[in-house]
Amino acid sequence: MALPGEFVFDNPHARRFVEARQNMLRPILRDLRERSLVQSVADVGCGVGHFSGFLRGLGFDVVGFDGRPGNVEEARRRYPDIEFNVVDVEATSIGERGLYDLVLYVGLLYHLENPMRALRNFLAMARKFLVIESYATPHRQTTFYLREESALEDQSLTSLALYPSESSLIKICYKVGFSAVYRFSHLPEHEDFQGGIRRGPQRTMLLASKFPLALSGLVLVPEPQDYSDPWQTPIGRLASALGRLRNGLRKKMAGQHYRSQN
Repeated sequence: MALPGEFVFDNPHARRFVEARQNMLRPILRDLRERSLVQSVADVGCGVGHFSGFLRGLGFDVVGFDGRPGNVEEARRRYPDIEFNVVDVEATSIGERGLYDLVLYVGLLYHLENPMRALRNFLAMARKFLVIESYATPHRQTTFYLREESALEDQSLTSLALYPSESSLIKICYKVGFSAVYRFSHLPEHEDFQGGIRRGPQRTMLLASKFPLALSGLVLVPEPQDYSDPWQTPIGRLASALGRLRNGLRKKMAGQHYRSQN
């Protein structure tokens, strides 16, 4: 059996990162519980159970899920009062593991080959809400970035992963069937979310809901509409920009002419 210190989840950087996310989520999760909106939570991609234990400490009924048997074995050892299961989040069979008020999906989506399939599965699991924390590329477009990952207990099961832009995450949540998607007004106090001089913010966190939600700390985000042309050359982009400017000026002049005639 592996010792706790042998897991990458336990190194100082990883624990600091976990604590930053937990500190940010704590007041929002408490608010959801006090409003009787959430009691049961599925911790998907639970690793060795850091978030499962955190959720249990807040009073939630928690079930943890992970794709690596070694992680699940260690989580069961650390938190014997919590149920943990080995699952493939990209398989539709995960939907047979029960319904939960909230699905917590922290640090997993970008490790998957088929993130849209996984989000469809989570729509089926979630009675109300899905919280996603993920790497997000800095593109405004709805794009994904293919990467290879190392064979560690917190990385992709297949070594291939699709890193999304935030716009992609938001759009997919709407397309799979969530009614509303919210940004958190304050992200965790960690450089991965805040950025710095050498690197911009690398991660985001979102809440997808099956109904409109009025909750402090959440900002509604509309579904992104991406009409960009990835094959357009720099000259083509300049011509398009000039065309939009010309059309805008024409509309403005037409409006001024109409008002002067009336």
